[in-house]
Amino acid sequence: MATITPLLRLPKARPDGHAPLWLRFSDTQRTVYLSLGVYLHPRFWNDRKREVRKGHPHAERINGLITKRLAEAEDERLRLMVEREPVTLDALRNALAPERVTAEEPVCFLAYVERFLEGVGKGGNVRRVRRESVVVGKLREFAAPDGAALPFERITPELLRDFEAHLVGVKGNKASTVHANVGIIKIHYRRAIKEGLVARDSDPFFSYSPGRAQRPERPKLTEKQLRALEGLDLGARGPGASVDSRTRDAFLFSLYAAGVRFGDLANLRVGDVTADPDMPGAVRLSYRMSKTKKRVAVRLIPQAAAIALAYMTDARGEPKPADAFLFGMLDGYDLTTGEGRLAAVSSQNALANKSLKRLAKQAATEDTPMPDKLSFHIARHSFADLARKAGWDVYAISKALGHSGLNVTEHYLAGFDAATLDAQMGRLFSPSSEAVGNE
Repeated sequence: MATITPLLRLPKARPDGHAPLWLRFSDTQRTVYLSLGVYLHPRFWNDRKREVRKGHPHAERINGLITKRLAEAEDERLRLMVEREPVTLDALRNALAPERVTAEEPVCFLAYVERFLEGVGKGGNVRRVRRESVVVGKLREFAAPDGAALPFERITPELLRDFEAHLVGVKGNKASTVHANVGIIKIHYRRAIKEGLVARDSDPFFSYSPGRAQRPERPKLTEKQLRALEGLDLGARGPGASVDSRTRDAFLFSLYAAGVRFGDLANLRVGDVTADPDMPGAVRLSYRMSKTKKRVAVRLIPQAAAIALAYMTDARGEPKPADAFLFGMLDGYDLTTGEGRLAAVSSQNALANKSLKRLAKQAATEDTPMPDKLSFHIARHSFADLARKAGWDVYAISKALGHSGLNVTEHYLAGFDAATLDAQMGRLFSPSSEAVGNE
């Protein structure tokens, strides 16, 4: 059955942001469009009601035009039904404006995503472009290996299930990776729906979802392990420190400052550490997270403040300028492009993680074994776990970590609950427990 839907064609917007108002004629086989000759800014279009908002100076007339065109199409549909003729796209379009209606080639999903990522890259989010381009490459390899187009119509529940099997069986991806990859496809498909590029009722994710990913293990340091790492004699800290000394300092600073991610840590500037106006003698760290763009402001505990102050001077003991990198990890790199900055951070992260593995071996004892693969992200895990054990509520931990919502934090903390549950079960059913047989 043919359907007619008013929509704002956002992918065809002009440089001033105004997009054309069209009617979309669709059936199970084809889609054609009719331009109404009107351009609107997206803020004036109510996509849910499929009408122009009242704030537009010509809202009444444009909505009247839409209503008139839809009525004309409905008149033709009824005429065809009364005369027992097939109700087809061609019949409906010829009744309205045959010379202004054109059939379009199916839009390639891969090309659609690549155009979007090109804009994201120009905006500077190189990390997202790199991550999602990998998914585009996997999907192209599976569904369009010869360079052919992949129309939206081919993104079906069946194709997604086959793609999921391909990722697991051929690419060897873990369930968590599969879930993340399919999630990226879902984001772009539903963005196309919002833009009016594909019909809402064609969304394959209404009847398909990838297999549930297993909850990842989140290694973290106990207080005893943390003290062992702190107690290593690595020489002086500051600009002249060894690589291992600087790495240990940066790791501890990350943990003490509420789990700063490595990328943000490497990009910290001297000017991000300032005197705290609310507490004489204290200092605060203030920076914007690169992942969530949230602004973080935290009072540094004495251990973190001591580390920061040691790196705020140069090798001669002179204060560094406010725009100098605090830990100096990115000094000497070409950071003029987003790609260059991302490559520099990745290189330093790999170097720091190698250093942490050496430090873990040095700090390990029979009584205090250390994680086999100590990495910078474990500082973030450790902060979250220690805060939880100290009685922080989920909201406080979420705010400190800069998560986008409490559900993210709850999922994050779920991997730390096994030891706590074991201890609680032990206390609950202990012979000395008053909770058992107390009725």
